Amino acid sequence: MSQETRKNVEVELLEALKQTTSPHLGLKASKNKLSLFLAKEKLGEVYVQHLTKADGYYAGLEIYTCEAFSFCKEQSPPYESRLLNASFLSKSSLSEEAKQFGDELGGIIRTPSPQAISATVQKISERLEKFYLSKAEHCILGTPSLIDDVLAEPDSYAFPFLTVLFAAHKNNLSLDSNVVKKALATKSILGNKQFDLALATKLLGSS
Repeated sequence: MSQETRKNVEVELLEALKQTTSPHLGLKASKNKLSLFLAKEKLGEVYVQHLTKADGYYAGLEIYTCEAFSFCKEQSPPYESRLLNASFLSKSSLSEEAKQFGDELGGIIRTPSPQAISATVQKISERLEKFYLSKAEHCILGTPSLIDDVLAEPDSYAFPFLTVLFAAHKNNLSLDSNVVKKALATKSILGNKQFDLALATKLLGSS
């Protein structure tokens, strides 16, 4: 791929990112990146990176801080974050198990021919909004959808079970609610079974 094609992709992508809006978050577009703000505090970013070897683009999402993360740390869990960085949520299309952002397994959208730049930029921006910005909103707002997101991709969250508890507690869901029952039955999200289940009982009780 020529440098000129890549430059043109990224110029058009910046314009597309500038047009992206959210009813809940403040967004600031810069090269290959959307920074996410709430009340002027930067909480994270959605980004696109070019991989020379694969000659294509992959997407990612990082949430550094949010109400859910504060909640998780306040519980003083007897285990460490699942993530290798200091983020609350860290997600990349390179590890997606089904085609979401990517046109193929591996999470890559190939660098387009000059004639297909606009169509490719539209595809990138639409998929960023659908699969990345939406998850950022669920995370930052603590909506019930956050629980489904965690169950689908627990290893993208620092404290998956505690995140589920946060969303359930914030949305007044009890231990008897279907989504919480499903979470309790998902062993892969537990950090320490005894600690996690005791905390769930304490915070959510039963209806």
